[in-house]
Amino acid sequence: MIRRGLLALGAGVPLLALITVLVLVFRGVILSPEAPRPGGAYVEGLVGQLGSLNPLFGEATAGSNDLDALLFEPLVRVLPTGAIQGRLASRWDVSPDGRTYSFTLRPNTHWSDGSPVTADDIVFTVRTVQDPQFPGALLNQSWKDIIATAVDSQHVRFALPGHNAGFLANLQLLYIVPAHLLAGKSVAELASASPNLNPVGTGPFRLVDQSADRIQLERNPFAWRGPWLNTLTIRSFSSQQAALDALDRGQVDGLANLSPSGTERERGNKQVNVLTASTYQYAELLLNLKPEEPYFQDVKVRQAIAKAIDRTAIIGEVLGGQAIPDDGPIPRSITWAYDAAAQQPPHDVAGAGKLLDDAGWAMVNGVRTKGGTSLSFCLTVSSDVPPYQRVAEKVAEQLAEVGIVAEVRPVTTASLIHDYLNPRAFDMTLTAFDNGPDPDVYTFWHSSQAHTGGFNFAGMKKNVFIDGDLEDGRNTLDLATRAKAYATFQEDFAKEIPAVFLYSPRYVMAISKKIHGVRLDSAIEPEERYAYVSDWYVEVGR
Repeated sequence: MIRRGLLALGAGVPLLALITVLVLVFRGVILSPEAPRPGGAYVEGLVGQLGSLNPLFGEATAGSNDLDALLFEPLVRVLPTGAIQGRLASRWDVSPDGRTYSFTLRPNTHWSDGSPVTADDIVFTVRTVQDPQFPGALLNQSWKDIIATAVDSQHVRFALPGHNAGFLANLQLLYIVPAHLLAGKSVAELASASPNLNPVGTGPFRLVDQSADRIQLERNPFAWRGPWLNTLTIRSFSSQQAALDALDRGQVDGLANLSPSGTERERGNKQVNVLTASTYQYAELLLNLKPEEPYFQDVKVRQAIAKAIDRTAIIGEVLGGQAIPDDGPIPRSITWAYDAAAQQPPHDVAGAGKLLDDAGWAMVNGVRTKGGTSLSFCLTVSSDVPPYQRVAEKVAEQLAEVGIVAEVRPVTTASLIHDYLNPRAFDMTLTAFDNGPDPDVYTFWHSSQAHTGGFNFAGMKKNVFIDGDLEDGRNTLDLATRAKAYATFQEDFAKEIPAVFLYSPRYVMAISKKIHGVRLDSAIEPEERYAYVSDWYVEVGR
């Protein structure tokens, strides 16, 4: 039958020529690259409690809020290179004085209920986080005194009180919510469970169902960047062990934020790809430099502490190698602003001892002493966020080698913030910060932010050079000029050492090889693993 068909098709055409043509056609089809097509499902495991699906209130709610990135979007996104990606905004302009930002919304953008997105939604979102009753301190503070105005339905303007080149990074943190559904509600009502039952966003997916251990999403038909996947499900597990077992059995397709042991296990799983990225997070030893604190006023003591710390040992023995050393307040992941020349003193126990000797702290019975005072203080650390307590204990061991006594004091994260950092009632504390993809650390290190309620917790006396560097870094949008300012800042900062920086963790996820199109930027926030989720696919065609 097949032969008769070929003969019939080849009437008037030499049979050999016809077969050659068909072979070439079939070969072209077989060798052509696979192309994604709509369809398929992705199931991700998550360890711990599911988040609230309330994007503005993640700081005040329990559980992971990474999933908000699947349902909601900001105006823009900032990359590790400093480049800007438009999300809800298609274009933006900045006034010559750098204080007015004007945005044009993407045309025909809609909420997942089909309603149009307008500039009123952006203004409503901004005013919500500016409300005095808004519980997110960092988000509230970053939008203080900024005026948002809806020029018309498709254009919104922001007037800043001063220069702030990091403003676009602030915008990345602001997921836009729908005014047509939420306007008229108090902040307390918005923070409650009621808006979370049926969240309406602009992201690539929308909610279908939610239970205690599962969130079911489907393709958002109104999304401007519609995904290939039909559905995306998040399953909650009580432990990483249970989640890893599910991944190995093929019950879930992906698992993010792997521990070092989980990473090692999944590297042996031939059914998954293990992806890694740098982060903008860093752990540091913050020193209280108030005049009444006797220990750290001498820069030689601060230098000695830095030399006594073996960051490589901490990363290898406590973090399973899943981190890189951090040299200062601008992590290496912000490649365009990081200055490799401005590094902390290297690990050198003998050098640390000499600095302490020179500063008058003599070794007496294994403890550094000066004028009857022992170099002994409390090292406060979060007890409920691993691995920080173990890191602090390792730091204490290393300091003891040079005669410094650091008594580890574990407290809850809430207590660390409210009882120690805010009132500046600490000696040394191990803290973890995430400044995002922009190097603007004005809030943490400019002397004007050392007041009560500010975030410059160290209380270092005013340094006009550091203040000037930070001001220069936020006064222009030109990356080359900003990079120069921040290079100088890092060099000036390294001379003062108001904090000792330890490491920046790596982010690791494992994902089934049947899920294609998955990629991570060189550095990400946890929720940015979904930055290109619209490109993920299972179904293929040619």
